[in-house]
Amino acid sequence: MPDIIKAVIPVAGAGTRLRPHTYTQPKPLIPVAGKSIISFIIEPLIEAGVEDFVFIIGYLGEKIRLFVQEKYPHIRAEFVEQPEREGIGHAIWTARKNIEDCKEILIVLGDTVIDMDFKSVLYSEFTCLGVKEVKDPREFGVVELNDKGFIAKLVEKPRIPKSNLALVGLYKICEVRQLVKALDYNIQHNIRTMGEFQLTDGLMWMIDQGTKMTILRVNNWFDCGKKDVLL
Repeated sequence: MPDIIKAVIPVAGAGTRLRPHTYTQPKPLIPVAGKSIISFIIEPLIEAGVEDFVFIIGYLGEKIRLFVQEKYPHIRAEFVEQPEREGIGHAIWTARKNIEDCKEILIVLGDTVIDMDFKSVLYSEFTCLGVKEVKDPREFGVVELNDKGFIAKLVEKPRIPKSNLALVGLYKICEVRQLVKALDYNIQHNIRTMGEFQLTDGLMWMIDQGTKMTILRVNNWFDCGKKDVLL
């Protein structure tokens, strides 16, 4: 196991695409095949050896806090409130005090169920982003590779995609302070994409500064923020 790694799980969203189900229940607690979405995220991480978690909460966040504390009392769980939902980049920035002293972190979006061996992510030498080939990349963050196999560019929901490698919501970050610096730079300079502070923009800032990033292809991935995928 590498140095103690924290898993950061943003779960502050209001789940507007899943209404009316999310009027009284936060999206991560919606059951799929008899288990809450968030359990499909937490349990494989625990099996891989992760014990430290940071949950970024917002809408109906107290329900998520109670669920995690009652269901997984043995993990070390921190809860950070994201008062305004201004994108995933902003969510991670909100938790900067909880992560800036970590050597490595693992970010897993709270509405994403991923089928893969998480241990292979934890032992990655470089910062790596989970990807999957899709037919229509325009709905996702898209990865473009250079001729050496490293990430050359990240584009959030491109109109004309130059790649079909979609980001699946899994990020292993080896340069945590650099990420916090990148997100802080974008927020201080109000650099937004589609009205929000995107994590992809922060990662692209790091790439421009010389950070090497690779991809990790996942077996299967389900974006549970969409009704048809949830079914």
